[in-house]
Amino acid sequence: MKRVHVISSLALAVVFSLASYSCVGADVVLDPNDPEWELQKDQDDIQVYFKDVEGSDIKAFMGQTVMSASVSSIVKVMKDERTCADWVQGCINAETLEGETFQEAFQYGVNDLPWPADDRDYVNHVSTIENAETGEISIFLDAVEGYVPESDNVRLKKMTIRYFLKPINQFETKITWVQHTEPGGNIPDWLVNMLLIDIPFYSLTRLEDVANKPDYRSAQFIYGKDRRITGVE
Repeated sequence: MKRVHVISSLALAVVFSLASYSCVGADVVLDPNDPEWELQKDQDDIQVYFKDVEGSDIKAFMGQTVMSASVSSIVKVMKDERTCADWVQGCINAETLEGETFQEAFQYGVNDLPWPADDRDYVNHVSTIENAETGEISIFLDAVEGYVPESDNVRLKKMTIRYFLKPINQFETKITWVQHTEPGGNIPDWLVNMLLIDIPFYSLTRLEDVANKPDYRSAQFIYGKDRRITGVE
């Protein structure tokens, strides 16, 4: 995998100080079982929901579907930053910072916005949690400050993303994706809310396609001596 070396102290900060990051998005609670989710779109077996977030004019969204792909195949796609532009709506590129493990990582990425809006970039703390009994995998992404110097892009400083992957059988996975992001900059809130519906719908469609490509569809988890997942191949 490609790595980005930002500053000489970054590696030490990530490897030895995982607990010291400043999380600026984790105060938003995104519960998929919240009854306040309202269905906005149901097409091609993908459901998209919106809900209000206290203190924000931007809606949270939830996308749900059942994919014809294994949990390990989907996780391998998500862990491979080279695929970001292949499935995440608007993603230009994503790079994993130093200090990555299967359970913990920091990721830098850039999202394309149509002219005249400026592109957005972000640094996320990525946590991967496994349930050994059920086989479920949860991936949490929260915006953090620092690590990568700000540029001409607008830095996303409030972003909370949750992926919940639940195996139905060896070849099918239920995926639930919930997210709330404050885009910053000079984009009208009404326009952001109007565009949100496309992000989970088109992204989930493409994620299934990528997960079924030869490099990913036969993916298997790698386990350590304690039977915890250490990687995916």
